[in-house]
Parts: sequence; C-alpha cells; structure tokens
Amino acid sequence: MIRYNAYIIINYKNLNKKILILGQDFMEWIISKDIIDYETALKKMEKIVDEIIQEKKNETIWLLEHNEIYTAGTSTKDIHMKSVKDAPIFKTNRGGQLTFHGPGQRIIYLMINLKRFSYDIRKYVYFLEQLIINTLKEFNIPTHRWDKAIGVWTYKTSYSNGSKQKNRRCKIASIGIRVRKKIALHGISVNIYPNLNYFDNIIPCGLENSKATSINDLGLDVTFSDFDKALRYNFEKLLKNI
Repeated sequence: MIRYNAYIIINYKNLNKKILILGQDFMEWIISKDIIDYETALKKMEKIVDEIIQEKKNETIWLLEHNEIYTAGTSTKDIHMKSVKDAPIFKTNRGGQLTFHGPGQRIIYLMINLKRFSYDIRKYVYFLEQLIINTLKEFNIPTHRWDKAIGVWTYKTSYSNGSKQKNRRCKIASIGIRVRKKIALHGISVNIYPNLNYFDNIIPCGLENSKATSINDLGLDVTFSDFDKALRYNFEKLLKNI
C-alpha cells in the first residue's frame, strides 16, 4: 500500500483491510489499482455506507475501474437491453438508465452524507456535474450540462472525406446515484480511454442518436494519475463553496 497526499492506493487483495486516513474535511479517498468486479464493488460500497450510517467510518470517495459490463439503472427499459450481447448486463439499484463500464473508464463512487447539500438531491447532482466540468477544464476540454439529460457532455467535430461536417454533442461522463438513509452512493463514470464500441450497443440516457466520447477520443493523452489529481483538487475547492 502506497500513501501520498492523503490518497490510499490499494490492491484488490487488501480490499477488506480497515484503512482510515483523515483527509480533506474528514473524507477518505481510496484508489484501487486493480480492476474490480462490479458486483464485488457494489457489496463493498454498501458495506461502507452501513459503516458511515453507524458513524464507524468517514465519508468515502473510491476511484476504480470495472471489467466490461453494462449496468441497468432503475429507469432502464427492457427494449434498451435487447441489442446487448458482448458483455454481461447487471440490473443495479442506482438511478438512471443503461450504461457501459470497462477498463479505461474512471469510476468515481462517492459515499457522501447529503446533509452537506441540505438533503437536496438536485443540488448534489449539480455539484457532481460541476465537479467533472471543472476537472476536465484542467485539460482544456470544454464541457457542459444538457437540459435533456443528467451527465456531462462535450462537442466533437465530425469529418467526411477530410472535410469538417459539424460539431456533435457527445457524452463524456455519466452520473447515477442512490440514497440510503441520507447517504448518497454510486456516482460518476468518466471516459478516459475506454473501448467506445461498447457504447454503440446502447442508447445513452435513452436519447436516440446520442453518442459517447472519451478524453482519448478527443485527441488527448491523460493518465488516471493526472485525472485523479485534478479531480481531488477540484472536489476540495468546490466543496468549500457549497
């Protein structure tokens, strides 16, 4: 286990070890270096929430990657799952619709007491969107909200026969949360360099003709380490202003 800047980097084998470091505003930050199975992560997340509710653990932010899997949130329609054949589908308890997780995508699970946000879920979701907008701005990636769907979007220029065609709105980060006894869980997935072909099998946010993009797809080379540092910096800065 390596510690730096109040981060905790752990391997999968050490996942169940009790680790507690008081970081910014008494939050625990965990980075898993190994890819974590979705169902394993879900059970671990629920356990952490139990401990937060019992006041045995600090609020926690967990950064990780998953194996290739589609997760179907509580708003997913059966018709949206029929074309998925290249990876398992897991019906999960977060809000939102069908999305893809896989290597190259930064998963950000936040187990946060909504008291910080006056128990206002919309305010919390707005915070999460702004967090990613601010973080991606560090890499000169302009992003925005879209009133049709929760998440973070950017424009990508398309070309045909070498000629510029148009700017197309593409999704670069998805958000899905659940609240249990005033503690929010689940969180954000940000496309750093995943295989975007998996997204062709689904309809992001249930919106026809919407496409996914990634930092790599936009022509930038950003490491997880660089992204994580920018994320933490902007999280702590933004949290002070809520």
